[in-house]
Amino acid sequence: MRGVMKLDPHKLLKPENRGILLDLVVFFLNLTLMIVLTRLTRELVNDADNDNSAKALIGFYFVALFFLQPLGPVLKRWTFHQHAKVDTTSFVGCLLPVFMLFYLVMMLLISSTATIILGDIFEGDGGEVGTVLILVGFLWSIFNTVLISRYFLKPKKPPRWKFLTTPQAAMLGDVCMFLNVISLQVLWNNLTTAESFWQHTLSTPLGRPGSVTDILGRFIVIGVLAMLVYFPGRIFYLIEDRNRKVAWLTMLLANLPLLLRAVFSAPR
Repeated sequence: MRGVMKLDPHKLLKPENRGILLDLVVFFLNLTLMIVLTRLTRELVNDADNDNSAKALIGFYFVALFFLQPLGPVLKRWTFHQHAKVDTTSFVGCLLPVFMLFYLVMMLLISSTATIILGDIFEGDGGEVGTVLILVGFLWSIFNTVLISRYFLKPKKPPRWKFLTTPQAAMLGDVCMFLNVISLQVLWNNLTTAESFWQHTLSTPLGRPGSVTDILGRFIVIGVLAMLVYFPGRIFYLIEDRNRKVAWLTMLLANLPLLLRAVFSAPR
């Protein structure tokens, strides 16, 4: 609790507190706007069964999310390493390859989803478009993962594009990172409202429906899944404030509205 008390609200905009600011922004959105966004996107998903325009919007959303992933790390890499020290021989450094593998899997899932949706629109072209999309998505997933992994490696020389060394580039990188996390939260909120999600979640022996063990079991299961969704976008800040207890508390706070809403509104 000391770490919480030491956090001055007036210092939230400082670079060292950007991760905590992100948590608070996500917390506020999960309490308010995210409910409306989830309802709207859910209606769009339902319309996509019979409406190619809705299907195209969803497909291009995934494409935009796919291309958004490396923008923040690329824009902020130089500035990040000017004040942060990342020891690749430490425990955190040893976990980075595992994280990169996880990120690659997430990239492949996003690209494959976009490919399936957009490929379905162009299904009359003999499958050539779908094949090209699969190949491009696979190669770009690897490329994205390489760009993201470079964020944690200290650059040996300044970037060729001078803009990448400016505070404006770092600020734009933060904006992209925030948008990335928020976009993934929209997807996660939609997933927890899908009936198929609860069919798989509730298939585990969590106790009698509505019992304490049932609610606690669902909270743990959904909590673990929520952190797996939240962690990839948050790690760019967590690498700096991993030793701050307040950061772990605000990460939990960010996901708490969604967790409680998902657990207590689950179908009985």
